[in-house]
Order: sequence, then C-alpha cells, then structure tokens
Amino acid sequence: MDDVKLIHVITDETRFRLLQLLMKHHFCVKALSKKLGISEPAVSQQIRILKQYQLITGVKIGYQMHYRVNSDLISSAVARFSKQMMMVHVLPELVHDTDCTCEFEAECRKRDAKLLEQQ
Repeated sequence: MDDVKLIHVITDETRFRLLQLLMKHHFCVKALSKKLGISEPAVSQQIRILKQYQLITGVKIGYQMHYRVNSDLISSAVARFSKQMMMVHVLPELVHDTDCTCEFEAECRKRDAKLLEQQ
C-alpha cells in the first residue's frame, strides 16, 4: 500500500477526528455522528473510505456495527513515511533543479550557495 496515499487518507480533517475518537473507544455510526456533529450518512461515507484502506474494522454488536482502529497499520505507515521524509537523497533531481521563476530567485540562489559552502 502506498504510504503517501494512506497518510493523505488519515489527514483529512473529518477522518482524522473519527480515528481519534475510535482510538479511545469503539463507536457506532450514530455515536460518531453525535460526537462529531455531522450527519450519519457523512460518517458512513468516511467510514467506507477508512475501511477501504483497512484503517478500521467493524464488529457487529446487537444491531449496530462498532468500529475499531487498525493502529498497527497506522503506526507502521507513519514510521515508514517519516523515515522516507528524512532520507537525504530521495529526489536529487528536484534538489538540483535551477528553474526557479519566483520573485525571490536571486535571494534563494545566494542562500543555497551559502548552505553549500557550509557543508
């Protein structure tokens, strides 16, 4: 699974809030709707996406489906993502690109030259 896509799914504000609630307790759609102040169909739509990426699972209790977070998946994806972000030579073609066209191009080039000298 693509960690960048997974992080994107997790960081949507509504899904993030859902995951935060579900990390604390297993809730059904109705309870999540009340706690977040959004409609049950809106919660269900977000639940569908989270399930699609296996970020949550459901357990039927009585007539209601209660959801829980796959915290292992989230933890490992965030760890891998963080490690990838810290790698120095991930995209060297972007680092050495000199096609800057912003109004601060000259200042950027001076700063970059100073940084290279310090290394």
